Amino acid sequence: MALAMEKRERIREVFEKFLHNRVKTIRRLKITDLDINPFLIRLLAYELGLNNSKAIVTWLIHQRLERGIVSSFGTALQSVARVFTEGNPAEGADVLKRKGNIPYHIQVKSGPNAIPKDLAVRISELLRSAQRRNRGSVALYGMCYGSRERVSSIVRKYVEQEGGIDWLTGREFWEFISDDPTCIDEVYAIAAEVSETFRDPQGQSLAEILESKIEELQGQFEQFYGQSGNEMWENLLQHNS
Repeated sequence: MALAMEKRERIREVFEKFLHNRVKTIRRLKITDLDINPFLIRLLAYELGLNNSKAIVTWLIHQRLERGIVSSFGTALQSVARVFTEGNPAEGADVLKRKGNIPYHIQVKSGPNAIPKDLAVRISELLRSAQRRNRGSVALYGMCYGSRERVSSIVRKYVEQEGGIDWLTGREFWEFISDDPTCIDEVYAIAAEVSETFRDPQGQSLAEILESKIEELQGQFEQFYGQSGNEMWENLLQHNS
């Protein structure tokens, strides 16, 4: 069953907004914003080819972006899930899905990766509280991707077994909130479309923006440390110790 155009556009907007925010982050970067660990760079230099200013700056920028990208994309996936839900969820849940007369209060996480035990226990407490305050409702823990086999032991023990909260992951999660077994495929396809067509307000792709920023920060890096060789390695340690 094809997604309605209105839902497709809302999902597309979520993914585009995510990339626009990444562009803003990239454009703001200065060399002084990057945490330079001289020991780690020196240790990885041979294996990863980190032996000149461009290679090091490229690696640093990607490291910086990757650190924040997982949590921020989790928020984006929550927004996509809201496209298929309605109303205001109770405290402790991210989305509210009604099926017939039954409201489902769902905590949404991006994937099946392990979450800390304390967070799992807290999530279970909040969802049980939401269920008690809303008689006849059901609490669920949903994960946007991952097979059932990949769901962490922490979720299985502290959310499901001890917390008493059932969970859904991957395809079954998207089918549940959308009532469409092909929903995950369509969301995936929209992500591909945005990837291929994205341009920032200046008409640049994400790859072009990254390359421009690497070139800019390479110049700043060379002013501080040099381009390559022993002088660069000595300056990296001197200015970061």
